[in-house]
Amino acid sequence: MFSMQVPQILLLAVAAGYVLGSIPSAVIISRMRGVDIFSVGSGLAGATNVFRSVGPMEGTIVSMIDAAKGALTIAIAYRLGLAEEMVLLPALAALIGHWRSLFTRFRGGDGVATLVGVTVALFPVYGLVSVFTGLVVSLIARWLGQPVPTLWGGIAGYGFLLLRAPASQDSALTIVGVVFLALVVLAHGVIGHRRRAA
Repeated sequence: MFSMQVPQILLLAVAAGYVLGSIPSAVIISRMRGVDIFSVGSGLAGATNVFRSVGPMEGTIVSMIDAAKGALTIAIAYRLGLAEEMVLLPALAALIGHWRSLFTRFRGGDGVATLVGVTVALFPVYGLVSVFTGLVVSLIARWLGQPVPTLWGGIAGYGFLLLRAPASQDSALTIVGVVFLALVVLAHGVIGHRRRAA
């Protein structure tokens, strides 16, 4: 009986993830400060652009909200009874919602903070270690003048998750899936930045 309900549950979780991901926190917070985030800086509705173009406090708030979108997506998926590996589909939907928001004519940000929320929700301890590792490496790369410091941070953080997969009690498939999501976010960001620079 339960297996007959899985497609409906999965569809509901994916829809919830997309709607949560679509919440345009960067747009809302920026407008409260009189700024159209799509018209300044990188033109992205993400925490980094808000941090640089509106202010550090506003950027931090957006980061926290965007991370919460990813974490809440995972919490809902688990609450609905999805198996561990299947929650990656709602997680992907949340990222797509962040990239192509229903509420901003399908514009958005890179999705890094949302991915962080997903990662920490799935792996509370090692997810935090991964995020911290990525943050430190990203700051060092920025200090060294690297052009894309978040790239190095992402490689370090999610590389750490992948390397510990064989010894982990977590599902190896879920770990690999999260690393795959990180690669998708990276590819989306790189392609988007190249298009804007062209």
